[in-house]
Amino acid sequence: MIKKALTILLLCLAYYTTSTAQAIIQSKFYPTDAFRYPLNLPPSTAGSFGELRPNHFHSGLDFKTNQRVGYPIYAIMDGYVSRLRIQYGGFGRAVYITHPNGYTSVYGHLDRFSPEIEKAVRECQEQDQSYEVDFAPLAGQMPVTKGQQFSWAGNAGASAGPHLHFEIRDTQTQETINPQLFGLTIPDQVPPVISSIATYHLNGAPF
Repeated sequence: MIKKALTILLLCLAYYTTSTAQAIIQSKFYPTDAFRYPLNLPPSTAGSFGELRPNHFHSGLDFKTNQRVGYPIYAIMDGYVSRLRIQYGGFGRAVYITHPNGYTSVYGHLDRFSPEIEKAVRECQEQDQSYEVDFAPLAGQMPVTKGQQFSWAGNAGASAGPHLHFEIRDTQTQETINPQLFGLTIPDQVPPVISSIATYHLNGAPF
């Protein structure tokens, strides 16, 4: 009897949280035809948005790169390079591109950059006398066009294997948003199996 009541309670909770999440999503408009995929590979992921990690929720999509480094990375839309970050851990080598529609795309664990970006990074490293740098080029200094290659996928930073960590953020708030809401969907033919249910605050601070 207790087991049955608990099952009903969990199902009601799941329905409520799903309905609440859907209401929040539907209250906002996300353009579904503005962005292209960052890789010219069939979209497949090793990590999903909001996935529970040991000490945080995953803030993007981890695109598979066939366990290899060196696949070209492309700008998902016109914009400009607004931030470059190099670190031993974290994203390792990361590029942030700000787009005119109010969103910023983030590309992490990169192997290498285009010559222009590589030059800017090395100049900053020499100036700071540090391998780890985090700086913002002037707006428009490094423009990119949709589909322009600017980097190659890698395995830098806190990465367990070659892949592309990809995010879309609200430029103003830096809040991360599920890329699949923008039409960058991932084919999924595997039916879900519920093993447990958990809840978390939908309106918390950005990761």
